[in-house]
Amino acid sequence: MEALNTMTVIEFGDKVTHPKFPEWGSGAVVKVENTPVNGEVTKRITVRFAHAGLKKFVGDAIPLDVMMDGHAMPGDKEGKRPAIAEVEDLERSGLTQAVEQKLEEIMFNIPLACRDPFNTLDHRLRRTLALYKYDLSGKGLMEWSMAQTGMDDPLTRFNRTELEDYFKQYSFLLKQHLAKLVRELQGDKATLKQLLDEAPEGARRAVSKLS
Repeated sequence: MEALNTMTVIEFGDKVTHPKFPEWGSGAVVKVENTPVNGEVTKRITVRFAHAGLKKFVGDAIPLDVMMDGHAMPGDKEGKRPAIAEVEDLERSGLTQAVEQKLEEIMFNIPLACRDPFNTLDHRLRRTLALYKYDLSGKGLMEWSMAQTGMDDPLTRFNRTELEDYFKQYSFLLKQHLAKLVRELQGDKATLKQLLDEAPEGARRAVSKLS
């Protein structure tokens, strides 16, 4: 059982990865419960990882990254096909124009968890803010492109300049989506502050530029 050491909101059914052990693959949160530890009630999370089985985490913070809907973890062999597979299908069919359209759809996609109106507003905003962990640094760009495409190594298909161009356009669309959610939550400043306190630094900067 591992102690929890960084602040992340984890919910039942989330897909997660462990940043220190990427070889574990993606994991599904199968149980979230409160349990007494040293006389105090704290959270215990149980995750079933694709390549490591069940792991338990205890504490008030969690060393796990929540994956956005549809984002495959490199190395996973099970589950849905990676998004880029649809592009490869079109290429084999000789549908050149459709290939570029599908590529843009994949690279500019904002995960459903951020957009689904059946999710609460604070849930959508929390997931949207979490996307600001990606940036134009080498590591950030690679992690973003892996998440968008489901590829183990996006540089086998794209060059760095292409990925940067896609990311800049994606960031513009993400900013528009973020602005819409923040406007909807304007009447609840306490919730907005709480979400920003939990969010990556890049998300806080993005929100500050909206006002």
